[in-house]
Amino acid sequence: MQHIRQTVIDTTKHGSEYIALLLSKYVYVGQNFEVNVVNNPFLVGLYNAKEINCDDNYMIWPCSGYLAIELKYLNDSRLTKQEEDLVIRRVLYDLTQKVGVAVFVSEILDVNELADEAELEYSVSSVHITKTTIDINTLPKSIEMLDLYRQAKEILDSKLAFLHYYKIIEYVSPAVAKKKAIEKITIQINQPSTVARDYHYMNTILNIASQYRDDQKDDSLMKIVIEECLDVKPELIHIPDSLIKQIRNNIGIAEGVDLTAVLLDDNKESSLIKQVASIIYSTRNSIVHAKSNYIETGWECPKDSLPELNKMMDTFALKMIEWNEAQPENIKV
Repeated sequence: MQHIRQTVIDTTKHGSEYIALLLSKYVYVGQNFEVNVVNNPFLVGLYNAKEINCDDNYMIWPCSGYLAIELKYLNDSRLTKQEEDLVIRRVLYDLTQKVGVAVFVSEILDVNELADEAELEYSVSSVHITKTTIDINTLPKSIEMLDLYRQAKEILDSKLAFLHYYKIIEYVSPAVAKKKAIEKITIQINQPSTVARDYHYMNTILNIASQYRDDQKDDSLMKIVIEECLDVKPELIHIPDSLIKQIRNNIGIAEGVDLTAVLLDDNKESSLIKQVASIIYSTRNSIVHAKSNYIETGWECPKDSLPELNKMMDTFALKMIEWNEAQPENIKV
C-alpha cells in the first residue's frame, strides 16, 4: 500500500484555477518518493467528511476548493517528518519562483468560510499541460533563504517585501567577500618561486586582508555582491527615473542613450554599480531607521516606486541563492 502525505497549500492568487493548473505541471522526484500539487486532495476530503466540514446545500464537497502538495512514497523506505518538511519547503520555493506568485502552506477552512468564497478567476479545466519532471536534488538547500524568498513574494507591504529580499543578500554577502579575498590571496601565494617573498610580497597579502575587513561594511558589501552576482544593466528598468537621472549625470551618459545597452569603460561601470548599491543600501536604511534619526543620502527609492524596485530585488535574491548553491561547502552559507 502506498504511503501518501498531503499538505494543504494556497497561493497569493487564491482561487485561480490557472495558477492551480500551472502548479500541477511539476513533478519532483526523489530517491524513493515523488512530490506534486494535486487539486481536490482525497485525504483532505476524508478529514472534512469525518468532521462534517462540508455542505451539500452550498455544493461544498469535502475536498473541493483545496490544493495540496502531495508527497507519495514509491517503496517502503520513509523520510522522517522533519525531512519531509524540508523537502516540502524546497519544493514550495521552486514552485514560487516558477509561477511568480507565493505558494505556501495553508490550512483547512471552516465550511462557513468556504461558503463565502468567490468563484474561480479562470475556467481552463480543458487546457492540457505536459508534466515536467524535476530531480529533487537539483533544488537549492539553503532553507532559510528559500523561506525568506517565498515570504517576500507573499507579503503585500512593499517595504517588508524589500527587507526580506535584502535579508537574503545580507545572508550571503559575507561569503561573497570572503571568496573574493581568498581568490586574491591564492593568486599571490601561487606566484612562481622566482618571485621574492620580500616586504612588498608580504605587504600585498596584508593589504588584501585589510581590504577584506573594509569590505565587511554594509555599503561596500553591497557593491561587491552586485559585481559578483548580478548583471545590473537589465535591472535598471526597475529603478525610478529620478534616480536614473542622477546616475546619468554622475557617469556622463546623456538622456536618450539606452543605459541598459550602452558600453561603459571600467570606471563608469564601477561607478554605475556603486550607485545601484547606494540605492539598495540607502532604501534599506530609510525603511529600518526612524525618520527622526535618519539623514537622507539622496539615493532612497520613493515609496510609490518601491514595488517596481522590488522586481530588481527579486532577481537579485534569486541570483544570490543561485550563487550560494554553486559554491564549495567551505564557502557556502
